[in-house]
Amino acid sequence: MERVWARHTDANWLSGTGGTVRDSRTSDSYGDGFNINNGGKPDPEGRSDRITVRNNFARNTGDDSFAVYSDAGVNGDNGQLTGAKVLNNTAIAPWWANGLRIAGGKDIEFKNNLVQSVSSNSAMEVGVFGDSGHPLESAVVSGNVLIGGSGWNGTRHGVQVTSPGPDSRFPGAYTNVTMTGNTLRGSLRAGLFVGESHVNMTFTDNVIDGPAKQGIWIGRGAVGTGKPARNTVRNLFPGQAELQNDAQDTFKVTQ
Repeated sequence: MERVWARHTDANWLSGTGGTVRDSRTSDSYGDGFNINNGGKPDPEGRSDRITVRNNFARNTGDDSFAVYSDAGVNGDNGQLTGAKVLNNTAIAPWWANGLRIAGGKDIEFKNNLVQSVSSNSAMEVGVFGDSGHPLESAVVSGNVLIGGSGWNGTRHGVQVTSPGPDSRFPGAYTNVTMTGNTLRGSLRAGLFVGESHVNMTFTDNVIDGPAKQGIWIGRGAVGTGKPARNTVRNLFPGQAELQNDAQDTFKVTQ
């Protein structure tokens, strides 16, 4: 599907196998701009494998601008979404939720996207969706420019990483993500935040520029491992830390 312009719609939902949406745009929506998902039911034809969203534009969306959503379903029997690619897209001024969102899945790629002027949540959120989402088995996030984050609600960050909660169908499952070569600029809170969650994360060759608070903040209750290397944190405000780990006993940061 290519060169389609949608306005004043609900979310643009995409499921199936092997499809591509490119060179299209959406604006002023009441839900997500582009959402790759597994159909919300245990249907093999709607499971979503190898869908690509490339070179699209989303402005003023009423939820995430670009999202991948792997839902386990009411009974936990939906198949895991795999192979989604979100490449070379632009997200401007979402008025709700995040610019980019990875909510579960396997072999997910978010590369070379631009996010700017997020109104409420994070420039990017990585993890799961609610209590019924599949864990994020593997994702690569690279080459993205993520400007802003933590808008009017004051509870999110430039990039926020989470995992299944204790009440989910997958308690204790880990979010596994590699982030490399991204630019995180001008967050109104931390540049990168890992919350009360189970996370294994590799974070290399990224630039965090001018966050209002910490460059990288590991929150209390985080469990897992972080492997930062060759990152640049610059233009911090006085008194703010490049790296603050409030979960040193449970979240190990290794070089």
